[in-house]
Amino acid sequence: MKIVKLTFFYLAIILLALTLSLAGVRLSISLGIFALIAVGMIYRHIHILYRTNNMEQVDKWVKNHRKEPIFAALYASAYGTKEEQIQAIDVIIHHYKQPAIKYNYLFIKAIMEENLGAAKVAARQIDKEPLTSYALCYIAALEGRAADMRSDKLTQPWMQPAIEAVYACTIKDQANFRQFADASIHQARGIQKYALIHNFKQMEDELVKA
Repeated sequence: MKIVKLTFFYLAIILLALTLSLAGVRLSISLGIFALIAVGMIYRHIHILYRTNNMEQVDKWVKNHRKEPIFAALYASAYGTKEEQIQAIDVIIHHYKQPAIKYNYLFIKAIMEENLGAAKVAARQIDKEPLTSYALCYIAALEGRAADMRSDKLTQPWMQPAIEAVYACTIKDQANFRQFADASIHQARGIQKYALIHNFKQMEDELVKA
């Protein structure tokens, strides 16, 4: 499907180039038009991934790119079982060599497997802020250590409310969980908002069952 879309896109570009050439448009103007098209496409991608609040757009993007490891994990979080999510995370761990990505997903996997020992080991090796502090605060919240679950290094506005939601879930406070989960989701954008929505839904489902 992606090859077909790219084929049509390049054919459209070629046809546009021919049209501009036949119309006598100068090369500099033609190049300017193509540059504007390229910038527009790049901006659209950045907007969907990092800026939008339109989750339908993000969901469509995730579905269309689910063969890529990170988007496959996002797709699994929205539509897959816990086992499928862990399998998708394993692919990321083996695919990416950058320590921050590798150990961040090792941390996420350990959390999903309820292995706090492995989560602590992974968290200390992420070695990139604010991810390291977020992971350590997350562990503190799971362990009920309220004094250790807050940090000035949680520089993304969605992070601290997310930690508070984890703590509320840990102590089975459903009202505060929903309040902080909503606050975290409200502060996030793009694929981060998408991930939070589905992760909090899974947590809430477990909280209701408890």
